[in-house]
Amino acid sequence: MFWFFLAGWVLGLALVPRILLQKKTPVSTLAWIWGVLLFPVVGALVYLVFGADRIRRQRLRRREQFRAHRERASGPAADAATLEAIAAPLPEADRELLRLVSRINRLPPTRGNETAVLDGGAIFFADLLAAIEAAREHVHVMFYIWRDDATANRLLDALVRAVQRGVIVRLLLDEIGCLFTPTRTFAKFRAAGGHFAWFLTLIPERKMLLFNLRNHRKLVVVDGRTAWLGGMNVGDEYNGGSEQFPVWRDTQLRLAGPVATALQEIFADDWFFATKQRIVAARFYPAIEPRATGEVVQLVSGGPDNRVSEHGLTVVSLLHHARERAWLASPYLVPDASLLDALGLAVLRGVDVRLLVPAQSDHRWLTHVTRSFYDELFAKGVRVFEFQPGMMHSKLITIDGRWSMIGSANLDIRSFRLNYELNALVLSEACAAEVEAQFARDFAAARERTPREFARRPRLQKLTEAALRPFAPLL
Repeated sequence: MFWFFLAGWVLGLALVPRILLQKKTPVSTLAWIWGVLLFPVVGALVYLVFGADRIRRQRLRRREQFRAHRERASGPAADAATLEAIAAPLPEADRELLRLVSRINRLPPTRGNETAVLDGGAIFFADLLAAIEAAREHVHVMFYIWRDDATANRLLDALVRAVQRGVIVRLLLDEIGCLFTPTRTFAKFRAAGGHFAWFLTLIPERKMLLFNLRNHRKLVVVDGRTAWLGGMNVGDEYNGGSEQFPVWRDTQLRLAGPVATALQEIFADDWFFATKQRIVAARFYPAIEPRATGEVVQLVSGGPDNRVSEHGLTVVSLLHHARERAWLASPYLVPDASLLDALGLAVLRGVDVRLLVPAQSDHRWLTHVTRSFYDELFAKGVRVFEFQPGMMHSKLITIDGRWSMIGSANLDIRSFRLNYELNALVLSEACAAEVEAQFARDFAAARERTPREFARRPRLQKLTEAALRPFAPLL
């Protein structure tokens, strides 16, 4: 046993240079070093499974071999011209924000789009099933979680019928998100001629043992003209709740217009990353005329294959832009220092800053981690609301009745640094009104936590929060 622990400690010591070279945040670096040294074997194994936060070099090179937008666009000058053409007519403050978030995300915005906020799984799945049944050319589907249950089977049957009609259907799923979904679930889809792939598979011979890096995006594109993104995966809980959470609160966004082409390019990039197959044929990118009164949409598409936190910087930029109100909803809240400061600065400017989180998360320990930040949020003047009826899984932000962001990214370190995420930032008073109405309903069903009341929580709860808080940088 002595030699076993000695070997584990030597392994941990050997990992220290690798941890240092990853250049994580200082707190995270120290946490991992202490973990591998103080917990021989276990600490090293946990780091090897969860510690990698950047795609391996050979995988990164593969991703850079193909970028659909780069191959289809005329180059950076054309993107800059598109940005300026869209930004120029806007009020100065909106113009500067759009320029900033476009540069952060290295994608030009699109204009002339139509969006619809889909409030709840019943509306989303009915809308999506109808679109798949009407598809004529292709259906591209990407989700993080796909269950083996009634909701998932209805959607899979619709995809099979589409394939049988001659529609090209590609289905891309994250293997970690689908860890408990048997591969045989998709046998009938494959047998019908559907194209299927795993993202970041765990199969050792493919050299993809990156358990900690996940494609958390949820995206469907039908015929290159209409797309859906948001927080919902495919499963019964997203379509009405579960035994644990009879109410499952979630939001999806339907988009039509030129932004559908940009979303198609994102799917093409991820499909190539997983399969080495290029989606370049013109039929997948139909010409779409912008609507004269349509909305401006900026996509926020980030991942662990670079050192820029697109989602984190975009959220901070939105908070710095806010002048009246900034309402944010996230099922998992693990803020870093920059987000905490941006929230606090907004309050100091007189902005009504509110955070909506679930009273009980589907990952119970994350509830304690989130609450460990309440005292800091209260000190900055941020109002915190806990959704009571069930699981609140929406990822929403609305700013000043003009800007709204809906997508897959949570307000946590994992979404900012580790996951591939996809959000849509919409400049539209009509869209913002829909999002604010949803917030109003959710606030009415929530309990506002106050500093005095929160301070009276049981000592055991305080100790649990304190014990779990150090794990936040490791997420």
